[in-house]
Amino acid sequence: VRRDLADGLEQALQAASAERVRLALADICPPKPAAIRTSTFRWSIKVDRIDFVDAFEPEDWAGVEELVVDVTRDHPTLLSDQLDRLSGIIGRERIRLALPPLTRKWEEENVRHKVAKLLAAGWAKWEAANLSAWSYLGLDPARPNTDAIDLTTDWSVYVVNRAAALQLEAMGVRRFVLSPEDGLGNLRPLLAEFGQRAVVIVHQDTPLFLAESCAYANLIGGCPGKANCSFESMEMTSSHGERVTALDYHCRTIVLNQGPFCLSTRLKDLAAAGAVSLRADFIYRKYEPGRVRAVWRAVRAGKAVAGGHAANFDRGME
Repeated sequence: VRRDLADGLEQALQAASAERVRLALADICPPKPAAIRTSTFRWSIKVDRIDFVDAFEPEDWAGVEELVVDVTRDHPTLLSDQLDRLSGIIGRERIRLALPPLTRKWEEENVRHKVAKLLAAGWAKWEAANLSAWSYLGLDPARPNTDAIDLTTDWSVYVVNRAAALQLEAMGVRRFVLSPEDGLGNLRPLLAEFGQRAVVIVHQDTPLFLAESCAYANLIGGCPGKANCSFESMEMTSSHGERVTALDYHCRTIVLNQGPFCLSTRLKDLAAAGAVSLRADFIYRKYEPGRVRAVWRAVRAGKAVAGGHAANFDRGME
């Protein structure tokens, strides 16, 4: 009797375990929806200097759903003035404010001051690049108030599978940017299921890495002090023979490829995969406004951008 009871319990446990696995797989890996080919894209652009879009003409704003502005670079008063000026051109409802992906303790007070001032001024559309954004915006991810804040996430809040996308939606996120490190094969099911809520970056100076130490200070043997430093960027050759650009960013070093990540020649593939929302980024690198306009027009027209590369788009992250 004892043996029969033990056998029966084992079978019941196995059946219960199998059912839990089945339910989990059904939730995380449902039947894949068929992609609906996109006929018209919804465009957005992200900048960390508002004057990057100073050369834009009315035709450049046509079909643009929103401009995303990184709030960390400019002084709060200057930033507010620039945002007000731009609101008069494209409308406040088309501007989203972006929080940084990385904030050190000594920067936190400044970020919180900016956020508080902008929230008080009525800015309600925000982009999170790190989970710290919920704290800065006074949001509880377990009980998100989507009426108060229209929240999206940048690619550094990784969404490379369905579970991550669903988790962000549960935290009040209305739209998320997919990783530029991902490949088309993995993007397809996400685009098919989430449609316009999944944003694909089609132009970006993706950082190769970010260092807390200053490359220039290391080169000259010491820091001259922020007030006496004129370092902005320098070209370097990596140990693999690749030419890269090192940029100063608040006394950090950001290393970029000399050419941008760019999918402008792959717009047809993205449309076939069901991509609806596309974005071009102009951050970190110091662009002339005329250059931003020229690249923006080329990207939207599906033309190649000089030095552009497709990263893992074809081979994926395997």
